[in-house]
Amino acid sequence: MGRPMNIRLTVLAGVASCMLAPPAFAGDGWYLGLGAGWDGRNDVQVSDPLGSGTLSTNDNALVIGSIGYKFPELPFRLETEGGYDWHNLRQFDFNGVSIPASGHSNLGSAFLNAIYDIPIADRWAISLGAGAGASFADTAVNSPIVTTSADTHFMWQGIGGISYEVNPQIDLFVDYRYRDDMASRDITLPGGGVAHVGNVTENAVIAGLRWYVWAPPPPQLEVAASPPPPPPAPAPPPAVKTFIVFFDFNKSDLTSEAQQVVAEAVKTAKESGAVRVLVTGHTDTVGSDSYNQGLSVRRAETVKNEMVQQGMDGSTISIEGKSFHDPLVPTGPGVREPQNRRAVIDLGGG
Repeated sequence: MGRPMNIRLTVLAGVASCMLAPPAFAGDGWYLGLGAGWDGRNDVQVSDPLGSGTLSTNDNALVIGSIGYKFPELPFRLETEGGYDWHNLRQFDFNGVSIPASGHSNLGSAFLNAIYDIPIADRWAISLGAGAGASFADTAVNSPIVTTSADTHFMWQGIGGISYEVNPQIDLFVDYRYRDDMASRDITLPGGGVAHVGNVTENAVIAGLRWYVWAPPPPQLEVAASPPPPPPAPAPPPAVKTFIVFFDFNKSDLTSEAQQVVAEAVKTAKESGAVRVLVTGHTDTVGSDSYNQGLSVRRAETVKNEMVQQGMDGSTISIEGKSFHDPLVPTGPGVREPQNRRAVIDLGGG
């Protein structure tokens, strides 16, 4: 009858390795975002009939809030974003002379952003995107010349960052943003002259979170109760008739560990004289039912092909796929549960 205890240990080891792997989450749908961080504004070019120079500001903070939508099963997001940053004037360099400046330059912004999230590892993604909208500038210069201005202009930004999925409801992110209000403006000076002020550009690094409002909550881990006293030694177990092969996420090819399990199943089938074999494929709950039905069938076909390659008669092996309708570990929709990504080999089934 072979080595049933060794085969059982092989199956248990495969299950344990999947349980030790960290679960992955995939939040999607509507979300609220909030972030804040460092904002550095580049020097603004200024010119008037008497000469030209640059107006410098101190670095300060940028605060943003957003409402967005992440498309299910697509790495793409659309969001509306509002932001505000404020800066104190530091220095005015004019015709080669540095003059201390006082006042402020504040900037509100409103964007429509389109962002593409590129998965790079379990829970991790790189974000690339851009936004277009409007800026609302408020500037007051108290020295060396007293003047104020308030205007609205077109503004755009480029976005690059990295995010981490804590659970189906929360993403943490760090973004770099290049912002340009593309506003060249003329300001009337108190004496009647006109100064030309160049566009405002900013470099910002912000950190924050996105909250997926209607995503399912993360699964709760059950605390195991204290084990009961060990029972009397049982009789020797019967020969193993069922084997479980596990797959990577969205894959139907066999890992090296899975090939070893199939090899043990073939050996046991030959030694026990199993006449019929049934291979049933399963998936986790990420994706549509129709897609997962095809994936579960492909997984069963892969196991069957490997068994035939190792010497079994293909006419004695039946296959079927059950999509995500018969999970080993019950979960909600959209959960990457490693133990549900499997194919079950039933010797004597079919």
